[in-house]
Amino acid sequence: MVLLENRTLERAFGWVFFYDSKRHAETGSIRDAIAGNAPIVVTKDGQVHKTGTAHPVEYYLRKFE
Repeated sequence: MVLLENRTLERAFGWVFFYDSKRHAETGSIRDAIAGNAPIVVTKDGQVHKTGTAHPVEYYLRKFE
């Protein structure tokens, strides 16, 4: 697993981190992708929150804003 630093979002409440398998990040091949890797939110108070994959990421971030 690797963080996709170029996709990290900074918001007023904290940060949104995206991750993937190292192999998929290197090759871009769907065969190397992992399923269910929803972004992780880390709020400025240090709490870690899972999001989901059923909706666009903005849907999940609205609750933090």
